This record gives sequence, structure tokens and C-alpha cells, in this order.
Amino acid sequence: MRVMVLVVAAVAAACSNSSSQPPQVCTQIGCESGLQVELSGAPAGPFRVEAQAAGDGAPRVFECPAGGRCESAFFADFAPEEATIRVIAGGRTTARTVRPTYERVQPNGPGCPPVCRQGRVRVEVGSR
Repeated sequence: MRVMVLVVAAVAAACSNSSSQPPQVCTQIGCESGLQVELSGAPAGPFRVEAQAAGDGAPRVFECPAGGRCESAFFADFAPEEATIRVIAGGRTTARTVRPTYERVQPNGPGCPPVCRQGRVRVEVGSR
């Protein structure tokens, strides 16, 4: 009888906590903060994409190799208010000044790390 009372007490205690939130489970998906430059009309490689914020020293560089088909370039830890994007291919340079918009990304859901800040811009290559 004493065992039965202990079991009933344990079940009652467990049920009394059922109104609280279940523990949150977070996955381990990662993300990286930065700027994604989508290229419209990008040539088949090789070409180079440079991204530079006003007042920065050397530009950040992405190289698309010969035979490559690169439709975007990602610049990690680069989130300026305004940037100049240059696409250099076959001796021709296309330059655009862009003002990216950024969003807060949480790939594992609200309340779970990591939290990244990602921006995206589209650059028309070769058009003026």
C-alpha cells in the first residue's frame, strides 16, 4: 500500500508540471552573417565580384573560375548600409552602388542560436 501511495504521489507531481512549457529543443543548423550578391546575366566564368563599403580599404573579393557558373557571391561578415559592387569579366567592369536590406535569420527557430544578419541585393551584369 505504501508503494502505491508513493507512485500516486509521483504521478500527481509529474502532472502538476504539465501546464509548464515543454523544454525547447534546438537543432544545430548554422548560419553566417553577411551580404549575398545575386547576379542577373552573369557570364560563364571566369569573372570577379568585388564588394566595398565607403571608407573601407581593400574590397572583398569573390572569384568565379573558368568553366564555373556562378550566379551569386556571398561576402561573410560584411553588412554595410551602402556598398559598391563591381563585376569584372573579359576586360569589362559593371559597377553598382547598392543599399541592402537585412533580415534577422534564426535557422533553428525563435529562441535558438545562432542569430544571423543577412542581406541580399541583385546586380544586373552588363546593363547600364
